[in-house]
Amino acid sequence: MSYQIVSFYRFTPFSKSDLKRVHETLIKTGKEKEMVGLILLSKEGINATLSGKKESIDTYLRIVEQVTDINDFFYKKSPSSIPAFKQLRIKIKKEIITFGKKEISADFGFHNLEPDEWESMLNEKQITVLDIRNDYEVEVGQFKKAKDLGLKEFSEFPQKIKSTTLPKEQKTLLYCTGGIRCEKAIIEMRKQGFKELYQLKGGILNYLKLFPDRSFEGECFVFDHRVAVDQKLNPSKKYSLCPHCGQAAAEPIHCVHCEKKAKVCKHCLKKQISYLETCTKNCAYHFRMGHKYKTSKTQH
Repeated sequence: MSYQIVSFYRFTPFSKSDLKRVHETLIKTGKEKEMVGLILLSKEGINATLSGKKESIDTYLRIVEQVTDINDFFYKKSPSSIPAFKQLRIKIKKEIITFGKKEISADFGFHNLEPDEWESMLNEKQITVLDIRNDYEVEVGQFKKAKDLGLKEFSEFPQKIKSTTLPKEQKTLLYCTGGIRCEKAIIEMRKQGFKELYQLKGGILNYLKLFPDRSFEGECFVFDHRVAVDQKLNPSKKYSLCPHCGQAAAEPIHCVHCEKKAKVCKHCLKKQISYLETCTKNCAYHFRMGHKYKTSKTQH
């Protein structure tokens, strides 16, 4: 059975009553349509990644448009052989992407570059290409010659960009996974004196639809069970989730407890701690306790 994964966001003001109405409707209809995924709602807008059967996804998206009164969402869709989430979660939060600056409200669509415009601009000499994702995302793949800020989480961006030595007068091209982080980052950079800023419309996911195996190298980290998508937007065959820290794992091991083949991330492996060479946290616990492996499923 084939599934579809779709992500979208929109900065648009919601009142408190709007949020309650949208939340209730999307929870009810989401369960009816067997949706799984995560929807974040706040007074500043909506941010969502959903997974389900294609016909159910299409129907649910029409419901989202009706209940939010928004008909110009930019959807980023990709295939999957399995649902990318275990359940549907819909949360009301202060921000739809955590930034920690309440005074910032993104002006949607500012200096968006279509993938072909982005690809052309990458060939210019006097530019800075800035990856504003977290460091563990950057490790999985990024654009050639891109710089990053070594972020552990996006809320660090205002301080990190403040202390950077990047030239403020030079044309700067920003990108992230799907575009939402750029919407906030670009406004913060303008406030800090950066003059000419552009963002990749729809982020890496939108770019790879048109330009696989071109200027983006590696794979794109995603925040669901796929871990990453390859150049054709198919679920990664290279990476799985590290059982110990949840980051992208590509280092093969044989579990020191049950001897099962598995993968852990290079950061856990570098620590050279024996119990981190296990396939699950459960195996790690039993190994640390000195328990012998038992084949019974109730014991493993």
